[in-house]
Amino acid sequence: MIATPDFDVYSSEPSLDAARVDERWVEVGWDDGERSRFHHVWLRDNCACAQCVHEITREQTYELVSAPPDAVSSAAVDDEGALDVRWVSGHRSRFHPGWLRVHRYDRADPDQHGDQALWDGSTPGVPPTFDGPDVLGDDDALLEWLVALRRFGLTRLRDVPCDHDAVGRVAGRIGIVRETNFGVLWDVRSEPDPVTNANTSLALPPHVDLATREYQPGLQFLHCIQNDTTGGEGRYLDGFRVAAVLRDEHPDAFQSLTTVPWSWANRSKLSDYRWSSPMIVLDRRGSVSEVRVGNWLRAPLAAEFDQVESAYAAYRTLFELSYRDDLAVQLELRPGDVLAFDNRRVLHGRAAFGGGGGTRFLRGCYLDRDELHSRLRVLDRQRRAAVMS
Repeated sequence: MIATPDFDVYSSEPSLDAARVDERWVEVGWDDGERSRFHHVWLRDNCACAQCVHEITREQTYELVSAPPDAVSSAAVDDEGALDVRWVSGHRSRFHPGWLRVHRYDRADPDQHGDQALWDGSTPGVPPTFDGPDVLGDDDALLEWLVALRRFGLTRLRDVPCDHDAVGRVAGRIGIVRETNFGVLWDVRSEPDPVTNANTSLALPPHVDLATREYQPGLQFLHCIQNDTTGGEGRYLDGFRVAAVLRDEHPDAFQSLTTVPWSWANRSKLSDYRWSSPMIVLDRRGSVSEVRVGNWLRAPLAAEFDQVESAYAAYRTLFELSYRDDLAVQLELRPGDVLAFDNRRVLHGRAAFGGGGGTRFLRGCYLDRDELHSRLRVLDRQRRAAVMS
């Protein structure tokens, strides 16, 4: 058995067929013609033997800073297909070919957003819709739903039981529900003493929730329990698609919204949350990683004097795009529907409701993106283990 420094399951195809030691790295060849290079220091740091990784926790015990520098003396492919590395110090490491293939790093920077699909009002099949009871009871259905949630950022479940705890059970299929100042599970309905504009019958402009937090929740779930009123239709936009349009059509506005920090505040009688961030956040590759948009959660702008007018102009341009019908998907919730969406990507809003009487009652909760990615990895690991067994 070839140890790996984690709990994942790896295929041995493609297999290793050669290894060559260079002064600073080891170059390996694969039977599909590919070649990969791994630095000596990287290989030593990732040794999965029992001296370097705890056999039960699979967490590293080797400490790079306390070990003397080492170098590879020889490397070869052994009878089990592992890369067998012998070190000048006398240490020995064996690397699973599937693990090495997954973790090779000598190529161009991989696209971290490669599985995302941008969408707008013309994209067919948005939101991807699934059977709620199937997702609650079957891991294959759960995996299919979560893949779509990661890809599109917006999904819908149908026929979820209309009890008050059901949205928590749906979210719990993924991971740990994130509690906020609104509670673990919270209500969205018109109230006489609302703590937020969401708990009125007012129209809500497109927004994300809790832009006021240093780390805003990554996922949001809204479960329709009752809806027999007039109005309240939902409006949903792919914030990443909106940002792409902004970048193409209004580059100056895009530059402003990705660099000038806006101030956000969620102030109530018992709490006061504030944060500052650009409305469009880029990752190290320049790709959009999150959006922070919420008209009624803005605190006074505290930008440099010469940036204020252009910042407001950029903000106006962004909101003009968010009201373009060709970029939006309109949805009317019916009892039993659960909308699950990426709260750092999807803008959601609604029309005013209640003019003709009736009740509109939603229950909601939040999770972090980490929970989604963790659950997907474990489900995928289990699926691959079953296929390989």
